[in-house]
Amino acid sequence: MDSPLIQLHPDGSASWRAAGQTQRGTLAQAAALARARRVILLVPGESVLLARVRIPSRSSSEIQRALPYALEDWLLQAPETQHFAWARSDGDIAAAVVSASLLQAWVAACAEAGIEPEAIVPDVLALPWQPGQWTLLLADERALLRNGPLDGFACTRALLPTLLAAAWQRCAEAARPRTLQVLRGDGELPALPAELTVQESTAAVDPLALLQTPSLALNLRSGRHAARHTRNNGPWRWLAAAAALALVTALAYSGTRYVILGREQALLQQGVDTLFHRVLPAQQRIVDARAQLAEALLSAQRKVGGGGGLSLLAQTTLPLTNMLGARVQRLDYANGRLQLALTLPRPADYAALRRQLDGQG
Repeated sequence: MDSPLIQLHPDGSASWRAAGQTQRGTLAQAAALARARRVILLVPGESVLLARVRIPSRSSSEIQRALPYALEDWLLQAPETQHFAWARSDGDIAAAVVSASLLQAWVAACAEAGIEPEAIVPDVLALPWQPGQWTLLLADERALLRNGPLDGFACTRALLPTLLAAAWQRCAEAARPRTLQVLRGDGELPALPAELTVQESTAAVDPLALLQTPSLALNLRSGRHAARHTRNNGPWRWLAAAAALALVTALAYSGTRYVILGREQALLQQGVDTLFHRVLPAQQRIVDARAQLAEALLSAQRKVGGGGGLSLLAQTTLPLTNMLGARVQRLDYANGRLQLALTLPRPADYAALRRQLDGQG
């Protein structure tokens, strides 16, 4: 018999199947499902980063040590604050990364409700999947995409078009899916890449009824967080469970924010790298993209002679490279006059920029 599934939602509530029906409530209410059976806890995919890296080693201990550094560019929190689970997959290392404190809170909430999960897995990996097809589930304000055996992400519906397009572009052409299976719990279908052939469910579906027992290759309940197969039946567990759930909800918001920002940061960095190599194909190494591009602009200005929009732009660019958070809103050049509309993170930065520009004449 398959292990029963309990799905933990971003708001701290839980869903489970009993007698062929989906029920939703607290973990304490779901505990009856876990009596004398080991359950699999499905946690919000928004809080778990799924990624693939290449680590040229066969040693498990070496892979475990190297993994945090291989994924460092994807993380907005220090690697030592994260928990890493991994598995070998198609020559890569497939990894699942979650805040260690959030994982501890999930385990504590389950323990105080009388539940000992056999495994903790991101809910996106419980979606059905087969080679040549991606699966997308739309439920409430959430979008869950599974695009590989150990691959996928969850996000808000508003972010879905951007992240789906990025996943499509990162996918090797030979590995791109032929179809996208769309399962709608509710709501309208967002804009999707035109290259995808969409197979859409014709009626609203019960999201939990679609989820399958996932592969346990990326079990977050690993290492020092592995199941101890003990139960706590103290009479105070229900009150403690409520407190633990409050902690889960607070930490889940923070964890989700960092995972999503980490994905966006990685996508933006890819765009910067592409632009850099397109503009400066002779420079193979990127040390500080903004500073290198500004220096190249000054060099080009010296070659064509002083004056003009190129000179003005070069004089403006160098000070801006030192101001983190500066955003250019509009740039116009006409009749020897450069107009630049921008926003800076602090009011004092405007005065500092004016002083630097005045100093350049």
